[in-house]
Amino acid sequence: MRNNLHNYGISFNNHHSTDFGLDILDDKQITYPSKIKTLQRIPHSNSVYDFSQIYGTQNYSERTFTVTFNVIDRSMWSKESMYIQWTKILAWLMEPSQKIPLHDDIMNDYYYLAEVQKEPSFDELRHRGKLTVEFQCYPFRIHELQEGNDVLDTFNFELDIAQLVKYEVNGSKQIVLYNLGMTDLAPVIVASSQMTIQLKGNTYKVNVGEGVATGFYLVPGLNEITVIGSGTIEFKFHKEVI
Repeated sequence: MRNNLHNYGISFNNHHSTDFGLDILDDKQITYPSKIKTLQRIPHSNSVYDFSQIYGTQNYSERTFTVTFNVIDRSMWSKESMYIQWTKILAWLMEPSQKIPLHDDIMNDYYYLAEVQKEPSFDELRHRGKLTVEFQCYPFRIHELQEGNDVLDTFNFELDIAQLVKYEVNGSKQIVLYNLGMTDLAPVIVASSQMTIQLKGNTYKVNVGEGVATGFYLVPGLNEITVIGSGTIEFKFHKEVI
């Protein structure tokens, strides 16, 4: 976290915005995802059925993250050098052709999955300019650290939970996993031998090594799981919040 106001910015595509001498102006805008609803009105009735969770979870729309940079070359103070600056900046921002991590210096332990898809706008002044960039983002912010980590320095007593994610199994074991995020998660499972998982009456096959169990998801909140087999099993997942 960069505490100095003049060092505040974003990290994206292997650079922090201050690497280009950029200041972020005060009009940063972060939109929130909206719920995607599938509604059906009942004929001759005031009732409306909501089918949006028919497959088990609520889906959300994407969101945007918009920032305005103050573009200036403080070593040259010329229009030519300013143009060189925004040429390098646009190459940095628009190079990725898919969503990649975007870290805001505020709550830096979370990141957005973001891509610049819409053309930026530039308000040119004499020796500087204002560059406004909109990132198209996945609906949720993703926690940088996996659940079950023991990094006490970053533990947030309001948002985090201490939980075990790795277990020794000898025949059958009851496991509780908490998904503190807002969406279903498909954890990566690391197993030393072939096992099975039972959750809410469904059974899922776990292969040896690292991978996902087809169809197995952790729903938001508490997940009570039965693991059958012999050996060690570990669940790797990251919390996703709005």
